[in-house]
Amino acid sequence: MSTYRRLFIFITTLLSLLTLAIMVNTVYNFRDFSFERSIKHSENIAQIVRDGLTAHMINNIMDKRAYFLRKISETKGIEKLWIVRGESVNRQYGKGLENELPQDEIDKKVLSSGKSFSKLRENAEKALIRVTIPYKANPYGEPNCLSCHQVKAGETLGAISLELDISDVRQQGIMTILKIAGITIVFILIAMIAVRMNFKPYLEFFNDLRDSLIHARRGDFSHKIHTAVTAPDIRSIAELYNQLIEKFEKTVGIIDKKLAALVKSGEPECSDPLEKSAETIQMLADIHHFKKTIELDESMALIYERLGRIVEKVMGAQYYVIFAVRKSGNTREVVCKTVEAIPCSASSMTNATECRAFRTMDIVESEQFPNLCTAYEGDFSNYFCIPYAITDDFALVIMLLSDNSGDVSVFQKRSASLEYYLENAKPVIQGKLLMEKLREKSLKDGLTGLYNRKFLEEFIDTINRQSDRSETRYAALMLDIDFFKKVNDTYGHDVGDKFIKLLSRTILENIRKGDIAARYGGEEFVVLLHNSTKDGAVKVAERIRKEFSEKTVHLQGENIKKTVSIGVAFMPEQAKTMREAIKYADVALYKAKESGRNKVVVFDPDMFEHKEY
Repeated sequence: MSTYRRLFIFITTLLSLLTLAIMVNTVYNFRDFSFERSIKHSENIAQIVRDGLTAHMINNIMDKRAYFLRKISETKGIEKLWIVRGESVNRQYGKGLENELPQDEIDKKVLSSGKSFSKLRENAEKALIRVTIPYKANPYGEPNCLSCHQVKAGETLGAISLELDISDVRQQGIMTILKIAGITIVFILIAMIAVRMNFKPYLEFFNDLRDSLIHARRGDFSHKIHTAVTAPDIRSIAELYNQLIEKFEKTVGIIDKKLAALVKSGEPECSDPLEKSAETIQMLADIHHFKKTIELDESMALIYERLGRIVEKVMGAQYYVIFAVRKSGNTREVVCKTVEAIPCSASSMTNATECRAFRTMDIVESEQFPNLCTAYEGDFSNYFCIPYAITDDFALVIMLLSDNSGDVSVFQKRSASLEYYLENAKPVIQGKLLMEKLREKSLKDGLTGLYNRKFLEEFIDTINRQSDRSETRYAALMLDIDFFKKVNDTYGHDVGDKFIKLLSRTILENIRKGDIAARYGGEEFVVLLHNSTKDGAVKVAERIRKEFSEKTVHLQGENIKKTVSIGVAFMPEQAKTMREAIKYADVALYKAKESGRNKVVVFDPDMFEHKEY
């Protein structure tokens, strides 16, 4: 219900209640006034009758009283008149006329109590008032009642009863009330017209203001206020409000255009431009914070972990896998995931072109076509893959997983926002990849591609820190090509380099992915076998030694072969630190050289007794 209608109903109800109160009060007051007036009139008539009867008694013409009473009763308005004689008068003078006896209980009650009585009787046709007034003996008046009557002072001598017709008075009252009601109704109508003429423009102003605010809350600032109120303060408010709304409309429009040009967004989730702008600005702030954070991260692993948190936040995905894809090697690597098993075939990890999203560089949805991506082998019924190229050789593929088909539509709407995060993170990731590549080059040996001594020094410190937190086991292998100086002196350094490369390939062919192989210097190599047993480490060393001794380098029709000596030590069984383990492996290598070369020797503490190291 509108404010105007509520106000109109309130004022109408208030005036109606006021009118009703006035009419009820008038009715009761008029009724009381008419009743009291009629009683007073009846008392006056009774007084006249009493005085007339007294005159008859003094003049000794009481036998003429019937005529007198009849003439009085014929007076207009008197419906009935009679007198009642008391018992004391009857005893003294005998019974009076027949109609002077008590006619009802009221007469008897007044005679016995000496108190006046009045009662109103009315119906639709008539209104009668009955009055009975006692006539008491008064020794002080003129004449003295006790001089004629043998009674006590104050004793009731008789009573005068009469009925007055007050129908005309009632009719006058009704007409008066009707006139008051008519005047009041006219006043109410005038008041309603005044309310409509004076208050409606104000109410329309506030209703228009409310509607404009509702539109503004929804993002529509085109609804202006138009008012018919002539009051300058109201018109000033309307003008100021319209100016404010116009400023909002212009400013929000500019912000919306700027943000639309700045941010690529999909289908908006809200129609309110203010809310949409606030969401976009918040997203920009989050993106800026994300970019600044990953700029200071030391490793790509930490960046991938943060990117996973962004996927959860922006896409609302609980299950996802992030793949790092290198075009040069045509391989994929899982860099972040929230599922245990990788939902893609094993072959697609070594042959990245099996990944449809990577091959097409377009979003792949499971709902596009049954069995759309042949590389998918996961248990989730829906997948949504977003590819994003970081460099010419490196790309990310973000796979979102869900069993709820409704999530796919959510992923579609939010994919543009995620791509914007990736777009802003792209230069940072490119820089990190370049730095990793440069660092990797600085830590790799240019001839063999194995890690160099600098990397080994850094890795040793990492291993030592890990060993402080957990019992990490390593086997250290120190390798050296036998009589390598003779090769360089006889055939030249080019041939020596070929043997160094040959040994490095042999090492890589016989160690696991988690093991570390490094060129320690010249023809010396260090291999660190992670979580290896003593027997396992010796077997790996023996395979390397045996396979290398069987390989040849062809030089002008000549097949040249070389052998390698290997020393082995263990941490923490023999050495507390990795540096000690490498030192002990070097001692065992020296022992292998000393004892004939082309053999594997495991470090023994007794070796220190034969030579100072």
